[in-house]
Amino acid sequence: MVLRRIGILTGLLTLILPPAILPPAILPAAALAQEASAYAVVTHYPAPGGMEPAPTDAVAVAYGVYNNRENDYRAVTQARVDEVAALIEAETGFRPLIHNAWEDAVEGAATLQIVNNVAVEGALYTLFLPPGWTRAARLPVLLSGNGAGTSNNERLYADREIIPARVAAVGASAEGGGLIVAISNCGGTESQGVDEPTYRSVGAFLSWIDDNGGDKRNVITAGGSRGGGSALMWAINPLGLDYDVRTVFAVVPPTHYGSLSRASVLTYPSMANIGALLSHAADAWRYDNPDAPVNAQPSPFLEAILGTGDPDEADARSPIGLAERLVGKQVLIAAGAHDAFFPLSHFLEFDRRLGELDIPHTMILTLASGHESSRFFERLLFIYLLSLSHGVQTTLPDGRFYFIDADPEQGRQISLREFFAERGIEADPGDLPVIAQFPYRAGVGNPVDVVVCGRPGDAIALTLSGADGAAVYALRATLDATECAAERTAFTFAPGTYTWALTVNGQAVNPLYTPTRTADGCALRAVTYLEAEQPVPADTYAYRRTMSFGLDQYSGIPDDCTVE
Repeated sequence: MVLRRIGILTGLLTLILPPAILPPAILPAAALAQEASAYAVVTHYPAPGGMEPAPTDAVAVAYGVYNNRENDYRAVTQARVDEVAALIEAETGFRPLIHNAWEDAVEGAATLQIVNNVAVEGALYTLFLPPGWTRAARLPVLLSGNGAGTSNNERLYADREIIPARVAAVGASAEGGGLIVAISNCGGTESQGVDEPTYRSVGAFLSWIDDNGGDKRNVITAGGSRGGGSALMWAINPLGLDYDVRTVFAVVPPTHYGSLSRASVLTYPSMANIGALLSHAADAWRYDNPDAPVNAQPSPFLEAILGTGDPDEADARSPIGLAERLVGKQVLIAAGAHDAFFPLSHFLEFDRRLGELDIPHTMILTLASGHESSRFFERLLFIYLLSLSHGVQTTLPDGRFYFIDADPEQGRQISLREFFAERGIEADPGDLPVIAQFPYRAGVGNPVDVVVCGRPGDAIALTLSGADGAAVYALRATLDATECAAERTAFTFAPGTYTWALTVNGQAVNPLYTPTRTADGCALRAVTYLEAEQPVPADTYAYRRTMSFGLDQYSGIPDDCTVE
């Protein structure tokens, strides 16, 4: 589960910071030997029950074949276990019992229990058992997939994500109750959790937990990023396995695996890191290298994830293509307007598809936000799980809910309605604001995506001009029912700094209304730096590394900010 604000990822976005996803084995041998004696949590490497850090490149990646399917690359010291246990006790009041084998779980224990890395048919599951748990209980089960590249040990112990422990403990009482929480490594480091072996592992796990205190007919799936996509697909249950997901919570999820393979890694820079993670190729993102995986057709990324290199077929196997299987379930989806991984246009299309299928659902979109959670999402999830742990089924609100991060440094996320009231903006807070996405940096001739989304009927003009004020590129459209106008292009003019201008229904948008903040609390002006060579991924972020770049119709920047 992922409830941290900008942290969906130290865990969920470890892939953005490559050193964080490298195996501990990159440490000098002497350092490993010194720490090995203190390792306290199972990794199952080099043998079942082992505690040494596993390598992340032991197998050649292919569909259904991934590294770390049943081992963990992150070894954990006893000191870190004690630290996390103390955090959990401070949050819940329960000092947890922590086990390395399922057989050690204690029925009827008066405290929370954690069982690390239980291997079930091709994936690892770390379980959080509520106080009073017994094998005869029939408790709801919350299954949460990790973010891309994140292992169970990484998520719980390195990132100190103790939300699953809090959730497992919150509904418990002297009479029992609560719910069982499990976090999953999604079937391996490179896996997206959407291959047949991982689906079968999920089915096997839920059948197993059904015999060990859970109820496979009362399952909730939840997650963010990769975990959000797998939460949707595990609820969809493509193989028709013997379990029932009642509710799914997916924050910043991939919804179109096929179309995602076509997204520019310059407009959505975090996709470059996904490519490197999947391919183990350091230059997977290079458009100027014809042999780089990003240029290959059929897509090696899709072949590894879904067993097909064809984007259309991959979309058919994605949440967007199988959305009808969510009929009868409660669905909550959330995204940031400037996600550095996944295009906003995909998210909006998925939301509309749920509506076309008459699936009541909650959609949350936060302006000036990236690949991260939202406060409203967190509140709804907590209320739902608290109710469920006491045997009460809660109905989620139906509809779209727009928010804005009015102060990204402080995390002041407020509803668009409240924001408009504060600023005296006379607009309908139920309408989708206009949001433009384009690259912060690009190389001459590199493929880039330029996208503008907003309310159907909005007339938009997005232009790019050089230092002399002459326009070198323009995207003009009246938005239709798809809510977005998009174009794949390449900037072939001379290297330099180019400035963007956006008008909505003839009204100019302040060029500082970008999803960025400088040290003085203002924003970066909307520009694209065009370079002779393709910039490296780390240089393509204008702001914190969950954010893509662009312009918004509304912004929380202070009124005294000025354009130079």
